[in-house]
Amino acid sequence: MIKQYLILFMFFLFISGCAQKTSTIDYVYPDWKTRLDHHAKWQVQGKIAFISSEQRQSANVNWQHDELHSDMILTSFIGTRILSLKQNAYGAEIEYDGDVYTDRDASLLLYRLTGFTIPLNNAATWLKGTADNEHTQFDELNRLTSLIWHAENGQQWQITYSHYIKQDGYWLPTKLSLKNPQIRIKIQLNDWQFN
Repeated sequence: MIKQYLILFMFFLFISGCAQKTSTIDYVYPDWKTRLDHHAKWQVQGKIAFISSEQRQSANVNWQHDELHSDMILTSFIGTRILSLKQNAYGAEIEYDGDVYTDRDASLLLYRLTGFTIPLNNAATWLKGTADNEHTQFDELNRLTSLIWHAENGQQWQITYSHYIKQDGYWLPTKLSLKNPQIRIKIQLNDWQFN
């Protein structure tokens, strides 16, 4: 009887091991960058660190984006919500420290509340690594390695991409940093999802 249970247990272990999700796409689309650029609905989770001469803060980040909205939630490492930011065509709303604040410019609102800034308008382009202008550099696989990004508020950012993963037919950035004279931002992206 024990032998039968042991065999049954081993069988279920084998079946559950086979059921683990694995990526079925181990190639990259020839036009992966164009496809990714037009992929408006996505979600990514990871970590973000803001480093200035006065202070350093880090948080977990959950960023969701679709054609009409962009929602970013920052939480502490124990899961406490620090802030949530919602953006649409009409402006931005941040829930921070129990209150709700609005502004037309998400980056300006974030800076006013926290003292930290990040180029949030059109962020999907640089976050996915699909930006292309006269100040871009690429590696041998046509992945973005360096970019100078001009934000709508006039700030200039140096963005560096140091690591990519191959997923769902795309090259997706997992480690990048943004820098301007006032601040450096390090972003680690652990879990990309597309709908």
